Amino acid sequence: MPRKIEKNAKSKEEALRLAAEEFGVSVNELSYTVEREIGKGILGKLLGREVIISAWITKEEEEEKRIRETRELRRRKMEQQKAAEAEAAKKEAGAKAEKPRRPRPEKKAERPAEIPKTPAPEKELSPAEAKRREVTEKSVKDAQYFAETVIHMMGLEDAEVVAVNGGKSVDVTVSGERMGLLIGKRGDTLDAVQYLTSLYVNKEKNSYIKVNIDTEGYRAKREETLVKLARSLERKVLREGREVSLEPMSPNERRIIHAALQSSEDVKTYSVGEEPNRRIVVAPND
Repeated sequence: MPRKIEKNAKSKEEALRLAAEEFGVSVNELSYTVEREIGKGILGKLLGREVIISAWITKEEEEEKRIRETRELRRRKMEQQKAAEAEAAKKEAGAKAEKPRRPRPEKKAERPAEIPKTPAPEKELSPAEAKRREVTEKSVKDAQYFAETVIHMMGLEDAEVVAVNGGKSVDVTVSGERMGLLIGKRGDTLDAVQYLTSLYVNKEKNSYIKVNIDTEGYRAKREETLVKLARSLERKVLREGREVSLEPMSPNERRIIHAALQSSEDVKTYSVGEEPNRRIVVAPND
């Protein structure tokens, strides 16, 4: 049975949008039933309206079955190919055995093979390089000051900004109301504030300290959404047998899509275009 989820919102359309986001698919790929509708007519005007739906991906089972059949077909082809190669090798060995063997000339004494050297361990960072990346009390204070200044200038005066030493990076957490304004479309504004803060923290010559800025756990939620999107695209590519191109994404978001599908036996991913319009293509793995 396809997995079902329940969503409640002020309208059926909003509930469907929330369900599509959780599944990582478009609204058109969902089927649903309205479980309950609260607040119709005058009562709805007084108390507010609420719609509860159950939603599921209608073709999910068919797609999973098609994926399993495709993998099984590939497995059988590989087994047949290996069997054919083994049979050919067996026949070749038999043909060689039937030929009379000629006496081999004596070989000259060969020098013993040189024992390969053990690969050198990974080179550690030099003291100078380690110092460039060291998170200091000053770098934490700089990140706190700059991020707080920029965010308050955006009109988010009540936002609380906290910067801490994360060991290998300065981690900045922002909390408060209207954090959607800070996040922006697909995290563009949050990424911009993070980039500018990083420039300020690393204004000193020969300094490179990583800065991470997050609010309301957005980074983790966005990664989860992108992984679901990658799985949905994998099913779509297998279903339609053709490549799919995504809209332009940041380097970090492209990395998440690549990582989510790198172990797939059925599809492959690659990037095309130039920044800031570089995008990912998901294609059948022929």
